[in-house]
Order: sequence, then C-alpha cells, then structure tokens
Amino acid sequence: MSSIAATLTDSTTSTLFDVVRRGGMFATALFVILAQAALIARNPIGTATLNPSLLYATLVGILCVNGGIRLCTFAPRDPQASWLSRVVWVTPSIISLETFMLISNATASGSLIMMTGLFLLVVECNWWIVSLQRQSSKRPQPTTVIQQQLLFDSIDSPPTWAPNILPRDDTSEAKTTLATHAQQSWTRFFDESGESITAIERVLFEPGQRHQTIHFSFVPSLIAVPEITTQIVEGPPATIRLAEAQTFGARFELKLGQKYEEPVELIIQIQMIAVRTVAA
Repeated sequence: MSSIAATLTDSTTSTLFDVVRRGGMFATALFVILAQAALIARNPIGTATLNPSLLYATLVGILCVNGGIRLCTFAPRDPQASWLSRVVWVTPSIISLETFMLISNATASGSLIMMTGLFLLVVECNWWIVSLQRQSSKRPQPTTVIQQQLLFDSIDSPPTWAPNILPRDDTSEAKTTLATHAQQSWTRFFDESGESITAIERVLFEPGQRHQTIHFSFVPSLIAVPEITTQIVEGPPATIRLAEAQTFGARFELKLGQKYEEPVELIIQIQMIAVRTVAA
C-alpha cells in the first residue's frame, strides 16, 4: 500500500508588499496633506482663479493619488491591517476635503464648486462602501490545519464488501479506521467486472450545528452510476441521506440527532460499487 499525505496550512507570509500595505504609504499621504494645506494657506478665497482644464487635471491627479494610497494599504477591517494602515486609509478622505477647499478658494462658479464637491463625495463613499462590503463577505476565519490522507491499496487485497466485483485473495475485514489527523481515506479497486470505492470521511460540526452537506468527486469518473451504502463508524447518533449519485460524484446530507454546545465530529464510511454493463 502506498500513501500520499498533503497538508495545507493557512499561514500569512510576510512580503515586502504586505509591509507597504500595513502603513508604508503614510509618508506619501502626509506629504500630500501638508502640501495642500500650504497651498490653501497661501491662496485664500478669491486670490487666484483656476481655469477648467487645470481644475480637471487637479481632480484627476488627486483621484490617482488617493486610489494609489488605498490600493497599497490594507482596508480598516482587514485582519492584517495595523493601526498605522487604518490611519493611512483615512488620509485620502482628508486629501479630498483639502482638494475641495482649494478648488473652492480658486473658483468663482458656485455650480462648479457644488459639482466638484458632490463628485468627490461620491468617490469617497464608493471607496468606503466597497471596502466594507468586501470585508464583510470575507470574514476572517481562524487559522486551521487540514490534513488529507489518500490511500491506494494493491489490487490483490480488495475490500470484503465487494466480493462480486473482484476476486478475493484476503479474508481480512475492510479497514474502517482513520488516522487521528487525517480528514479522509479513499481506496479504489477495479477490474473487468467494474469498480468499487470505499471512503472514510471525518465530518466536523460546529457548536449548535445539526445539518451538513458533503460532496464526493470521482476522478476519473466511474463506469456507471454506483450503488451506495453508508455507515456511521464513530460519533453521536446521526442520519445520512444520499441526495444525489452520478458517475462523477455523489452528494450526502448529514443530520445530527440533536444540537450540541461543543464541536462534534463524525467518522462515516461510504461504500460505492459500479458494475460494468455487459452487452447481450
């Protein structure tokens, strides 16, 4: 028997870009804020006039600067955000306010000032709304470690539950145990009569959770829609219902007998037999 074990860990890799996103744009944002504050102080209301082309260029430049700062900074609700990155995220709003004040001082047209203010307000609201929606749809999950064990047994030792598909050279019972840290174990056999799969799966239920749906994919696909039987090997009372069976996979619905205040796990065994159709 040969085995392949794959371990996937959700770990945060620190990179140079991550460092920048944690507050590296602070110096740029501070420079823009101070520069605009100096311009506002040197150009009080009515002392200068901006022509439309210069006004549009100023708006485009400020929007590019604000976009660059925010794209290179973690959003406030991002789990990787630091206090400095949260401060930097707010600075484009201050820059937009200063831009509005600067344009107001240098523009005589009231309608143009109002349109500029509304435009900057819409852009800022859009940044904040998109950021909050994106973070709410990606709630930070606790770090988890998933270990999956795939087992491929020799064809000379088929499972005892498939006597009509494969010749039996071994009368030992089918393996129904699962390693402590393994998520699932698969064993697949095939010959000229058909194919059979036995799968042992560990299913975790969160506190208060009763229902869960699990999917199995058959790669490559089975030669026919299999006959499937299920069994709960370990765990509290529960039921398993076959919701769908196809040559490429199967779907099962699990339901615990009651709700539990602590995490609960089930170990289930699923046996699948696909018999090759013989032409008459």
